[in-house]
Amino acid sequence: MKRRALLSAIAATPLLAAHRLRGDGEFPSITSATPDHMDALMQDDTAYPFLDDLRRRCYTYFEDSADPETGLIADRGHADGSSFSDYASSAACGFGLAAHGIAAENGWISREQGAERARTMLEFLVHRAAHERGLIYHFVDRLTGERALDCEASTIDTALLIAGAMHASQTFHDDRAIVELAEELYGRVDWRWMLGENGCLHMGWQPETGRLPHQWDRFSELTILVLLAIGAPQNPIPADCWNAWRRETELHHNGESFVSYPPLFVHQYPHAFFDFRGQVSSDGRNYWRNSQLAHAAQVQFQADLAEKYPRRFGHYGDQLWGLTSSDSETGYRDWGGPYQDGVVEPDRGIDGTVVPSAAGGGLAVAPEATMRTLQHQKRTFGDAVYGRYGFVNAFNPRNGWIGTDVIGIDTGITLLSASNLLEEGVWKPFMSHPAAQRALRLAGFRPLPA
Repeated sequence: MKRRALLSAIAATPLLAAHRLRGDGEFPSITSATPDHMDALMQDDTAYPFLDDLRRRCYTYFEDSADPETGLIADRGHADGSSFSDYASSAACGFGLAAHGIAAENGWISREQGAERARTMLEFLVHRAAHERGLIYHFVDRLTGERALDCEASTIDTALLIAGAMHASQTFHDDRAIVELAEELYGRVDWRWMLGENGCLHMGWQPETGRLPHQWDRFSELTILVLLAIGAPQNPIPADCWNAWRRETELHHNGESFVSYPPLFVHQYPHAFFDFRGQVSSDGRNYWRNSQLAHAAQVQFQADLAEKYPRRFGHYGDQLWGLTSSDSETGYRDWGGPYQDGVVEPDRGIDGTVVPSAAGGGLAVAPEATMRTLQHQKRTFGDAVYGRYGFVNAFNPRNGWIGTDVIGIDTGITLLSASNLLEEGVWKPFMSHPAAQRALRLAGFRPLPA
């Protein structure tokens, strides 16, 4: 892209110039960011080419890993595309539905191709995939749609799937089948079945044990789940359920408080769909600012680790950072940081691993910091960590370990966040859906004063 087009694209993005987002007018979004601190990005001729290449590679995963008959997206695959898991992730399918819309809108595929891919997946999910009262299983067989890995019918994964379906229905609004299938997928979920007496949703249901005892009762990625359950067209939960879960753990960065759970994805998945910019919740918190603070705090946390333990973590810093749930040399880890105010320790087995999607998923939230590290990772480690589907899931510069896989949800959140940064590619369609607007209104969100 020519420099003028790059600057035009950047100037038009919500994070680089304050403006109101188009929608139905009920919840206009006003970004608190100003162009001043974005000068470095605006002056960088490599910014747009890098992001465009990254997005295209991420979308290639959703093309390659989709079963041709069912459209379901593999949970994970080898980074070279040589094989994929036999089971699909329902959350990855949600990201895939949004990804098909992004690809069609950007001309990477035709609009007809995008609609066909979304329609194929939705038809299978509605008519053939296993579910319990509308709750889709966390993992399903890519060919048959049957429950896989003895998993639960999951509330959060169903919510992420529905969010993608909502995006598809708005992007391909002229395709009646897509719109009706998306409505059926959302409308059949019995959210009240999963609601506890304390107003918090349970995490899921298993045939062997029934409803899981664990609940979404403290801050996490639950924000998208609770909002979609409140705004549901059928069987919605009461609006006051938004205030039922605990706003903890509360941490601080540069004197500002934010609620957090250490892996950064919890601050990213809801923001991939809901546009929280310029809005304040009924609890008085701006969750957009909350996410910005969480990203900044993690960069500082890893820099502090490097200073305290230079032999183990000296590679961490503002050029190389990122921790969120991921693969590691010793298995899958639910890591992140910080965990407590004033505590700088490698909790949960932090071993020097870098997870690119921790930054990739935050591109729309913290463009400067995320672009800095992602471009550094690509320049420094090259093809060893950046390939057919963008970045590998994780790697460890301290000992040379490089993961062999990519994971659908991590590749997906990178694509969605980059698209929101460049063109509001997920926010615009999703926020135009009546259920998105209804959810925010019922939960008591209100625009911040201009």
